[in-house]
Amino acid sequence: MRIMKKIILLCLCFISITTWATSEKWTTHFAYNSVQLIAVTETDVYALANGAMFSINKLSEELTKYDNRYGLHGTTIAYIAYDEERSQLLILYEDGKMDIWCNGHITYISDLYNKRMTASKKCNNVTIHDNWAYLSMEFGILLFDLVRWEFKDTYYIGDEAAEIRVTDVMLHEDSIYAQTQNGVLVACIKDKLVDFRYWHQCEKLPVAFDTKKGKEYTDDKGDFWKAEGELGVYRSCFTGEQMHYLPEGPQVNTPYRMLVDRGRLFVVPGGRWAVQNSNPGHVMIYDNGHWKNITNSQITSQTGKRALDFMNVAVDPQDAEHFFVTSYGTGVYEFQGEVVKNHYTARNSELASAAPDVPDLYTRTDGAAFDHDGQLWIENASNMDGTLVHFMQDGSQKALSLQNNGDSYYIHTPAELCIDIYNRQQKWMIACRAGTAVVLLNDGGTMLDSFDDQLTVRTELHDQDGNPIIPEFYYTIAQSPNGDIWVGSSMGPIIIPHEVNFEQEDICRRLRITMPDGTYLLETERINSFAFTQDKICIGTHMNGVYILNEDATEVLAHYTSDNTPMPSNTILTLAYDELNNMLYIGTGGGLVACDMDIETALDSDFEDTSEDNWTYGNMYQWRTHLAYSSVDEVERMNDKIYALSNSALFSVNTQTDEIEYYSRLTGLHAATIDHIAYNKALNKLLLTYQNGQLDVIDSNERVHNISDLYLKQASISKRVNDICMYSSKAYLAMNFGIIALDLKKYEIEDTYYIDQNLTEVNVQYICVLGDSIYAASNAILYSAHMNDNLMDFAYWHKTILPSGKNTQGMREFEDRICVVRDNVLWSLSNGTWHKHASDFSLRGLQKTNDLLFATIDNQHGIVQVHSDFSIDMALTYGLVNDILQSGNDYWLATESNGLVAVRGGNYSEYRPAGPISNTPYRMRFFGDRLYVLPGGRWAVQNMHMGEIMYYENGEWTNITNGQLVTMADHALYDFMNVAQDPADKEHYFITTYGTGMLEMRGKEVVKLHLPHNSSLQSAIPSNPDFYTRTDGAMFDDQGNLWVLNASYGINIADPNGIWYAFDLHSNRVQVPLTTPGEMIIDNRNKQWKWIPLCRSNTGLLLLQDNGTPTNPNDDKVQYRTEWFDQYNNQIRPDYIYTITQDHDNTIWVGTSKGIFTIPASVDFMNSDKCERIVIRRNDGTGLGDFLLDNEQVNCIAVDGANRKWIGTASSGAFLIQIVTDEVGNKDVETIAHFTKENSLLPSDNILSIAIQESTGEIFFGTSDGLVSYMSDAIEPSEDFSNLYVYPNPVYPNYKGNVVIKGLMVNTQVRILDANGNLVKTIEGNGGEVVWDLTNATMQRVASGVYTAVCNTMDGESSKVIKILIMN
Repeated sequence: MRIMKKIILLCLCFISITTWATSEKWTTHFAYNSVQLIAVTETDVYALANGAMFSINKLSEELTKYDNRYGLHGTTIAYIAYDEERSQLLILYEDGKMDIWCNGHITYISDLYNKRMTASKKCNNVTIHDNWAYLSMEFGILLFDLVRWEFKDTYYIGDEAAEIRVTDVMLHEDSIYAQTQNGVLVACIKDKLVDFRYWHQCEKLPVAFDTKKGKEYTDDKGDFWKAEGELGVYRSCFTGEQMHYLPEGPQVNTPYRMLVDRGRLFVVPGGRWAVQNSNPGHVMIYDNGHWKNITNSQITSQTGKRALDFMNVAVDPQDAEHFFVTSYGTGVYEFQGEVVKNHYTARNSELASAAPDVPDLYTRTDGAAFDHDGQLWIENASNMDGTLVHFMQDGSQKALSLQNNGDSYYIHTPAELCIDIYNRQQKWMIACRAGTAVVLLNDGGTMLDSFDDQLTVRTELHDQDGNPIIPEFYYTIAQSPNGDIWVGSSMGPIIIPHEVNFEQEDICRRLRITMPDGTYLLETERINSFAFTQDKICIGTHMNGVYILNEDATEVLAHYTSDNTPMPSNTILTLAYDELNNMLYIGTGGGLVACDMDIETALDSDFEDTSEDNWTYGNMYQWRTHLAYSSVDEVERMNDKIYALSNSALFSVNTQTDEIEYYSRLTGLHAATIDHIAYNKALNKLLLTYQNGQLDVIDSNERVHNISDLYLKQASISKRVNDICMYSSKAYLAMNFGIIALDLKKYEIEDTYYIDQNLTEVNVQYICVLGDSIYAASNAILYSAHMNDNLMDFAYWHKTILPSGKNTQGMREFEDRICVVRDNVLWSLSNGTWHKHASDFSLRGLQKTNDLLFATIDNQHGIVQVHSDFSIDMALTYGLVNDILQSGNDYWLATESNGLVAVRGGNYSEYRPAGPISNTPYRMRFFGDRLYVLPGGRWAVQNMHMGEIMYYENGEWTNITNGQLVTMADHALYDFMNVAQDPADKEHYFITTYGTGMLEMRGKEVVKLHLPHNSSLQSAIPSNPDFYTRTDGAMFDDQGNLWVLNASYGINIADPNGIWYAFDLHSNRVQVPLTTPGEMIIDNRNKQWKWIPLCRSNTGLLLLQDNGTPTNPNDDKVQYRTEWFDQYNNQIRPDYIYTITQDHDNTIWVGTSKGIFTIPASVDFMNSDKCERIVIRRNDGTGLGDFLLDNEQVNCIAVDGANRKWIGTASSGAFLIQIVTDEVGNKDVETIAHFTKENSLLPSDNILSIAIQESTGEIFFGTSDGLVSYMSDAIEPSEDFSNLYVYPNPVYPNYKGNVVIKGLMVNTQVRILDANGNLVKTIEGNGGEVVWDLTNATMQRVASGVYTAVCNTMDGESSKVIKILIMN
């Protein structure tokens, strides 16, 4: 059986790169020309530029550029700092990830990234003092322990512990100073800094903040180093020498369009849709291994005018240094080398301007190409005559107007221009939007005479099956070497075969590569670009990377994504093929990479071998979400459905049937984490905004339309939407940088408004429209402008100071006034004056529904109404309410803990979709078919997550809330860690907690809370046992004893009679305290052996042999190890251990902060320190390999019925691997699947826990953003064939799924025979089941009939047959 292989991110080295198996195939080309920070070590200087990092070796002056192949765990770096005392480099990413580079190793710190919070996790500055790093954050200050590598405290230092942006921290004498958006705050370093009351405004600084930190440095040799932006890193040696260091690369990381001409790559960073993107225009040229950038400043200095949104390049076939660049707004640029020879706009050429009065900004051009006679053709986007402009060799120009059936025809948004390689008279174009069409101009061979022109405009095509093809949008057009025209659309690739007479026929062809679910490859994908080699077709998709097809487009040869290549993003903007060097250039949303097409890929295609359904992972098998819906944040109505946003997930309730419906990427959404929903009444559409900047619009027919412009925009600031205001057919989005105007009718961003002086970014928190004016509230200022003014011009925006207070908590229009909540108090603006409306309530937000205004309130149940006289009183009382919707005579409440609540005539109805009550599945464990889920967590200290119990059984969720448990236990309960179920009574179980003791449960009732006063448990702080009795690993042994690990102490055992025993552990006569224990396991080989991981501080593994007398420690044997030696005699000493498990071969698998190591069953742990690390062969002829997941933090490992390993990582999603042994005993790894949030329903790549239901093979993934499950093809094998069955059976016509045979024994082979006894297919079993895709050995679907499945164990001792009826 062949298994699909995928490459895993492998071992990476500090000095030189040790790349993936395909590393020689790939090169990266990132921009490094804006150096913001430097960090100086003893030997190297590290520089941060454009979110990427490079280094300069002080001695050799060698430059090294770093990407994820070096083991970095993020993509966009926000800050770097060097800790001199401990010789370690801190790398902090915008999303909260953190790497520490020390002694040649990279350690990933995931705590902040994992933390659920609404504030940005971007670090603004780092101050290192003694053993601490003070991180200046968007929300306050983080204190990081540089010795233990863990976060110790968070300081919310704003008024009432409010979040406040901190830009720097300084320590001076006994005080700590924080530079914030509201001035400098100061506290005594000895005070309780977590208490905001100790922080106060600083009147005068004793010394100034160090503005040169991270920017200037003098090293121990006397050399001066400085970060100098686009000049790179400056060095002034003590000898007097001066130099600058800057790695070669493109000017920016936005490769919007590319062209290869005679081995040279031209890259331009433009962009447009309905309006310009206003990206500065650069021309970037890669030639013979070197980059040359013609920068925006060089261009504007020559033209004296702005240069924006460069779109296309056309190179003179007679002179490689003579080329033209089109732009979408600022005209056409003619270059001779680096010199702008001419700049053409509507002022001085035949080009037309979309806005005639502003030709310097609205001369929009795109497609450009030289024809076979050396004449240049340029597409002009406007509604005026002259869609095509012809530039002749003598310098003259002619504008050609297009006529369609006697009427003038304009292309408002063109793309590339294709001059047919086999018919010079034909010019192919597309209208991308606003009259979407494929356009063919036949000029009759008389280029300058339009009277014989024939124009064909087709808005509708028909495919090979006769189906109408009417795409909503087109994105790109290109011609393949055989003459076919390929068009990229919102409906996938559309091919116009070269043999089709397009002037007479509307025939096209679609791809017919069948997917496992019966759909066709890419039939609903947005296609942004094509490139063609002599025998391959390259397709760049909007969300799913690059597909490489054979020249007939009948087979997928490879699929490149950010998971299996160095591509920084799966959003492909453009492709270009260099025939001279056989190099494919891939322009992504995160930067440019190149792929050498001469080198055979080391990646087996997802589609290479379907004989065992391996390509169907992530497609064929069933994903399910199990998200928490009890806390609802927002509510809207569209048609007969009430839509509710709950914990970043969406569901709806049908008002007629009460049916609940769920929405996810399975139903067409384009991202996982939703921030806001808003309804547009004028268009009957619902807008969804996501954390990553994606925007979805659900129309009245429940079709999903994606708007990705914001997501794709290269920006360092957050793309999250703060507030939404609907007005007519527009949605106005309040952003951290200003306002976005969204056209919901055209599904596009219409404009972006920078509303402060000199286009300065403003953090707009709330937005609304009153009358003919639009209002935008920042934290201190209210901006306003008339809707009819030019809102892009900041001069039209007026400022009004908001009422006194620190925080704006809401803004809406009501009774012809602007109403805001400031510091929990309502204010209204009338005739330029603010009026305060006091009440007995502490307000926390405003919600308007129809013409009624409501306010949410703090610390009280219900919601209050603001009346027309601005009096405030309680409106509805039902839990803590976050939002309200009036629908007819009914009200719908979005509540904090009771789900969505309908109020009908005084009656309350709760709609809480089935699911857990928390999206933090920290630990999970199956007992039989019951899955327990616990939302705990800890490291050096408690996480303080509210203790709740969730279990899933027979398709139903049972939730026991923190409030219920606290009431029954009469005690606070936090951080539930582990569960142990009584083998004699499934309703009797125990929950360990990290701080509040151990909870004993029976069903849904608390039996007892075990603390030091009523058990042998001990507290880490004896004086405070209520909050420091820390327990973790718990299990029952075969004698019915309950084992509990007590952090900071040892083992506690409660025997079946409830008598407690406690004892410390000693290894080699030295006590081993369980500082931070994890989950313990009992060895499969000998029930007397207990394995205990020590996760941190005294990190290691401990094996206890209790000699069959668990409560008597006197005859115990204990071995504690902190280091091992692998098969190559390399020392293994993990910083942290996160998980251990034992597989069916009795190998112990250990997940650490730096990958995985194993202790084979053949190793005597008591007497040997040997271990093994799994090596992945490179298969490149070198005989070399790389360690499995080296330098990855592995959080969890689970073993399925086929002895395959499901591995959860902290930043790279989940892997399914299988260890195979060849005939000579060599082990190899087969990576069967790699799931990420990009290619599956995983809501996050941070996998906290994995649990497998043995009876069904369903895999449950607990991620930092919620729980999902996946139906795998492996279950635990049966003891015999008595429970053998097959489903579905019979197989009815039109069924497109698979047949599953269950109840198999270990190592079963299934042979499928037809009615004549002929062998149809042989399938090897995965544990207790096999999956048959209803095809024969040649991958053809079998005919109707009765088939026999003959099931034989490999040893030939057991067999059974079962019949299957198939009706096609």
